[in-house]
Amino acid sequence: MLGGGEGRRMGGNKLFLAVDGLLLLHCVLDRICPWFREVLLAVGPKDASSLSLLLEGRSWASPVRVVVDRAPGKGPLAGLVAGLREMDSPWAFLMGCDMPWIQEPLVRRMWALREREEGVLCWEREGYLEPLHAFYSRSCLPFAEEALARKDHKLKSFYPQVPVQVVPEEAFADLPGHRRSFEGINTPLQLERFRESR
Repeated sequence: MLGGGEGRRMGGNKLFLAVDGLLLLHCVLDRICPWFREVLLAVGPKDASSLSLLLEGRSWASPVRVVVDRAPGKGPLAGLVAGLREMDSPWAFLMGCDMPWIQEPLVRRMWALREREEGVLCWEREGYLEPLHAFYSRSCLPFAEEALARKDHKLKSFYPQVPVQVVPEEAFADLPGHRRSFEGINTPLQLERFRESR
C-alpha cells in the first residue's frame, strides 16, 4: 500500500486524514488485512516514525509492516520499488492508502484471471490502465528501479519492459458498483462522502 504524498487537494498528507476520530488509514487496513498474508505500507522517511507510532498498539488480521522508500519525493513508483524490495511473496497488490471503497470480490476476480507467472496484472477502464489497483510480480523490480534511475517517475513507465496482462472492465460487469473499488479520496468532499457512508 502506498502512503504519503503531498495531498494538495486535501490540504495535507492523506496518511493522517481522520474520519470521526479514526484515521482513514486504519479504516482501509481494517478492510483489506483479512485478504492478504501481509500488508506493506510504503512511506517516505519523514513519515515513517510518526506512522509507526500511530500503528502501535493496534492489531489487524494480518501483519502490517512499514517500509521506507529510498527515493523520497519521487512519487508512487518509489513506493512500489520499496515494497517489491521488501516483500516476501512473489506478487504484490498495489493500492493507495486513500482507497476505502476497495472491494474484495473485485480483487479476487482479478487474481483469478491471472494468466502469467510474472509481470503486471491491471484493469483497463475506458482505455486507461489503472496502475493503483493492480498486481505486480517481484520480476518488475529491476525495471522499476531502472525507470527511477532515469528519472521517469510515472508508475507505468516500465510497463513496456514487462509482460502486462490487461483485464477488461467487462470482466467485472456483474459486480455491483465495481468502479467504486478504484476510487481514492482526493478532496474534502469525497472524505465527507466516505464519512456519511460508514
